[in-house]
Amino acid sequence: MEVYVLLTGNMETTGVKRTTERLGTRVPCEIDAILTSADESCSFSQRCLIVLVNLQGCSLKLNRAVDVGSKVVLEGLPAATKITGRIVSSISLGKFEKPFWLLGIGIDEPGNVWGISDPPEDWAGR
Repeated sequence: MEVYVLLTGNMETTGVKRTTERLGTRVPCEIDAILTSADESCSFSQRCLIVLVNLQGCSLKLNRAVDVGSKVVLEGLPAATKITGRIVSSISLGKFEKPFWLLGIGIDEPGNVWGISDPPEDWAGR
């Protein structure tokens, strides 16, 4: 199944074709980690909380926005010392006592780097 997603930016609107096929079951979790920018244009290194994972990436909570497409490094994971990836989504979850963003990260080398001890069946062999 294919859908078209509208992206906006700089007063232009572009239709981008994306596939909606899931690449593995998403597993809710709470994993403390450190997210560091690998882009020279935006330097930061902060603790974050990973809340959802699959073999292709994760969703995490962070107290700052990060641009979609930014290169990042995740450290302190249970099954990998350090992994690299890119921000694929950045959603502001409002202005609570402390504002935070939900970031989606696509990792460069897919796998169970999250240390999920009883992974879903569709993770096998990937």
